[in-house]
Amino acid sequence: MSDFQARFDRLAGKIIDFRLRPPTGPYRTFFTPNVVGNVNRIMGHAVPRSYAISTEPWPHSEDRALAALVSEMDSVGVRLGLMNGRHNVNRPVPVHIEDTDLQALTERTNRRLLGLAGIDFDKPMADILAGIDVAVKEMGLVGICLEPGLARTPMYADDEKLFPLYERVAELNVPLLFMTGPLAGPDISHTDPVRFDRVARRYSTMPVILGHGCYPYVNEAVALAFKSDVTGLMNVFVSPDVYAFAPGGQAYVDGINWLPKRFIYASAYSFFGVDDSVRDTLNLPIKDSALDDYMYRNAEEILRKVPGALA
Repeated sequence: MSDFQARFDRLAGKIIDFRLRPPTGPYRTFFTPNVVGNVNRIMGHAVPRSYAISTEPWPHSEDRALAALVSEMDSVGVRLGLMNGRHNVNRPVPVHIEDTDLQALTERTNRRLLGLAGIDFDKPMADILAGIDVAVKEMGLVGICLEPGLARTPMYADDEKLFPLYERVAELNVPLLFMTGPLAGPDISHTDPVRFDRVARRYSTMPVILGHGCYPYVNEAVALAFKSDVTGLMNVFVSPDVYAFAPGGQAYVDGINWLPKRFIYASAYSFFGVDDSVRDTLNLPIKDSALDDYMYRNAEEILRKVPGALA
């Protein structure tokens, strides 16, 4: 049996994909076919079949696309996918992926997809905090996704205006996923890990997950994971997703082997097919023990603390 097949068999039905944006109406609007096609082309893969189905001008295309996505998850042993709400107003056509959208998708996929509530920074902070409470306590969403650099007036993650939000997330004991990476704001300063370092130190018990791995600040992100692991003064996880395969991504692989408890797997679908992402990841030179932590154990440990998340 090949090393790949042994890994594949061992992980079957266990993998948790921490950034999976399903092929639905709101996400199709946000991720246009051109954008999805370009990213997958750069990564050397075809557009995911499930996403292609969702763009077909036929009745029930979205239902068929969701069924194809779940089938794709099954084919490579992905147990759960985490999808995030978002409110991006800095686009020609503003996109709002509401918490109610996420709740409905959780039900439609029989809990194979779990939601991270999005934050609409156009709302007053009091309304944002009330919405978080409803999302977690009443709607069953399992965490929060934050994109401060994409607000109408872009903010950095360590902006003091956001502190009440972080306090509420910490009180709820749910994970906070930041969108980082080169598209996280008007310039790449919005993905500088020092911003997330300051937040994570101030709210040291709150699980902070850095989606897109703060790329291109790869070494700095690994250093932040090291700081979290060694000092215990923060609870930071790096999730490099597609950028593990970008130039400089080998440093993420080295980081996973070095600090296996500080990295979390994600595909970033539809920027990568669920199946392509799993297969390419299992071919990376990651130690078997570290691979298990990366592909599911770390995410499982976080979600286990959220009531009902792993029901």
